[in-house]
Amino acid sequence: MNDFMEVEHGFQLLQHSFSPPVDSEPEKGLRAVGIALDAVFPGLTEDSIKWFDGWLFQLRNKTYVTCLSEHDSSENDYGRLSMWRSYTANQVGVGLVINPLPLYSLSDTFGAFSSPVYYFDDNDLRDLFLEIANNISTNKEFLQSKGREEIKGYFCMLLRAVAMCTKHPGFLEEREWRIMHTEKLDEQGSLELDVERIAGIPQPVYKIPLQDHAPSGMTGISIPDLLEHVLIGPTQFPIPVWDAIVIELEKAGVKDAEGKVSYSNIPLRT
Repeated sequence: MNDFMEVEHGFQLLQHSFSPPVDSEPEKGLRAVGIALDAVFPGLTEDSIKWFDGWLFQLRNKTYVTCLSEHDSSENDYGRLSMWRSYTANQVGVGLVINPLPLYSLSDTFGAFSSPVYYFDDNDLRDLFLEIANNISTNKEFLQSKGREEIKGYFCMLLRAVAMCTKHPGFLEEREWRIMHTEKLDEQGSLELDVERIAGIPQPVYKIPLQDHAPSGMTGISIPDLLEHVLIGPTQFPIPVWDAIVIELEKAGVKDAEGKVSYSNIPLRT
């Protein structure tokens, strides 16, 4: 990630949300969810917090992430200027527009799962948790029918998602999604572990093979099926970049490669 604080923001929000209320202020935030859950399954909140604390090191230090951004058809011609400015690093930026359907099929057997990013501050998260707490109280009998372990699993996943997929509201325009794998917590599945040198630093990287994976039912992930469009960012040299990308796409088996590549004509100078 660009900044370790992208993960720390979520952890800090969880901490703040679980803090005791001030004076006569009613319970809200994560504490309100805990009270509602314990009314259904006594002690479930404490067990879940212990689970989360036990995996804290892995979640913070052994989670591998692929970051993507939602793309609107209105951005087909130009892309998003803020993203070109932020992520091209004075090089020619290239946006890969993909078919999102495979993201919804990610599972434990594949080795990774996906989630949208939530752009919350303390108040946003507390409001969300208060809504969840009310829903728990309203649907108490339904939750009891599901059993303690299943509900604990959902609550632990909620804690994990908030911690790993929450960013400051100032980044809202990125509309980010994340594909994540936490070592030892998640099965490796079809992911391949390798070592890459990035910005001069050797580091482990889990790679997603871009090919269908029958055991998990994952399909549509090969490059010809996954890739919908390639958008070259603002550059003084769009034609040679276009030529090079078309050649590589044809090597990868993409049909009508020329028709899938275009370039943004935003007059951006770096």
